[in-house]
Amino acid sequence: MCASCKMAISQKKYAAEFVDKDGTAYKFDDIGCMLRFVKEHGVKGQVEAYFVGDYNTHSWLDARRATYVKSSALPSPMGSGLAAFKDRPEAEALAAKYQGRLLGFDDLWGM
Repeated sequence: MCASCKMAISQKKYAAEFVDKDGTAYKFDDIGCMLRFVKEHGVKGQVEAYFVGDYNTHSWLDARRATYVKSSALPSPMGSGLAAFKDRPEAEALAAKYQGRLLGFDDLWGM
């Protein structure tokens, strides 16, 4: 269940997770939910690691190393329109398909 919106995590390609310094994992059904939760709860300094689901493989990625696509045409569970990729060329292809823009991890916090 998503720690932010309480929805079931049904699409791993949009899922996210962070682990705090105590080792507690917080799971999210949408990358945007994770970002919102961290901002609203002021826990950014307490996070040890961030993970996101790869849009194509559905495997977990280090969120800090992923390339992101932001597009309002992406049907993410909570409407953030964010997808993560291990491989930049795959992200570029999806961005072209959905008229999206490419982002890095640090860019996500300014949204």
